[in-house]
Amino acid sequence: MLEVAEVLKQSEVFRLSWFDQEKTIIVLEIFRPWTWEDAFASVPLLNQTVEQQPHAVYSVYHYYVKSSALLPHGSNLTKLRRLLELDPPNERLVFFVRQDVLTTRLMNALSSAYGLSQLMKKYRFVMSWQEALEQIEADKAQAG
Repeated sequence: MLEVAEVLKQSEVFRLSWFDQEKTIIVLEIFRPWTWEDAFASVPLLNQTVEQQPHAVYSVYHYYVKSSALLPHGSNLTKLRRLLELDPPNERLVFFVRQDVLTTRLMNALSSAYGLSQLMKKYRFVMSWQEALEQIEADKAQAG
């Protein structure tokens, strides 16, 4: 588990937290395979929390279990699209921390097949937490 500034919601499956005191990085840590119920209990809350901030926010989904599916068990593309369409205007970038390349291929294929390519531009698939932080810092510097 990450050392965070404030825990917003926690269960056996996930923990939603502000990573920093300034509330510029929100992180959803996923500890084990999750269900659509888990996703709809956490992702809309993450988005609502981001929307309440008066500044840009970076969202990070950190998967701890390598075998944990990016999508909840019993994947349903209609439900996935509903989650992806929840798009706070101040959410600058969204990171998925995974230790596999299959995730990137899957999401690229889904975005092409379901016309989500414009939305997918703000999504980044990285191999480590450190890589996510480095890209966030680089984006903050560029945004100035």
